[in-house]
Amino acid sequence: MLPSVIIRKLQAIRSTFCAIQTNKCHSLFGIKDLVHQEKPETFSISPVQSSDHEIAIDMIKQYYLREHVLVRARNMDLSNDRAIDEYLIGLLKQGNSLFIRTENGTIAGVCINFATSPIDVKNLHNYAFYRQDPNTKDFLYFTAKLQETPNLWKFFKQNKIFEMKMLAVMPEFRRQGLATMLAEKSKAQAQDQGYHVIRMDCINPYDYKIAERCMLSCLVKYPLHKLRGLHAPFIKRSSEHNRCVRVYVASAQYDTPDINMMRQQVDESMFE
Repeated sequence: MLPSVIIRKLQAIRSTFCAIQTNKCHSLFGIKDLVHQEKPETFSISPVQSSDHEIAIDMIKQYYLREHVLVRARNMDLSNDRAIDEYLIGLLKQGNSLFIRTENGTIAGVCINFATSPIDVKNLHNYAFYRQDPNTKDFLYFTAKLQETPNLWKFFKQNKIFEMKMLAVMPEFRRQGLATMLAEKSKAQAQDQGYHVIRMDCINPYDYKIAERCMLSCLVKYPLHKLRGLHAPFIKRSSEHNRCVRVYVASAQYDTPDINMMRQQVDESMFE
């Protein structure tokens, strides 16, 4: 056993060390900063109402379309194109899109969802054909081709597929998990409405992580230069924007092992 004198000295040293650490911590952050870090802001998710369509469109144009891989590769400007507005309004009118808001009602993010059938893709092709602006035409053709690659309606034998199409979070609210919250709520909403297959196409370097956090399975992965078709623009193999497309799905009829088996059936025959 240690003498009582040594024990008292050790306790004194320990108390001094803890005091130094505590003072250092408070001097760096302050009590208020520490409390604020421990209590993150509360967010709520609500449907996008018809009165909010203009706000949703502005957010998608500014924080989604500007960062879209094809827009960046072609240096497109879609900010003042009425045809893009009409396309987005068509998606919003279905009523499946969601906002995420702060406690005081400030909109922090938006997720555009749309339950799609094969006829919607044909209609988008036709809509693109009659556009005058070449950038608009290319973007819509690209979107339609991406939507049908692979053809999940045929693959899963479904009339409609629920798609998480466009996801954007305001810069000041990023890195707080809001995109994952929106995606999880969208997935739950699709399941509640009885859709058997949920799809999320991931192009940029970070959105696939959101899909994986929501327990979606990667069905197929391919580079953008392979996304070709009638009238559809593509990104050159040598382009710095030639990223991989990851198509993530969740299915009520198939669990993850089944989807892993089905993945082997999706080969390059799906590309034209």
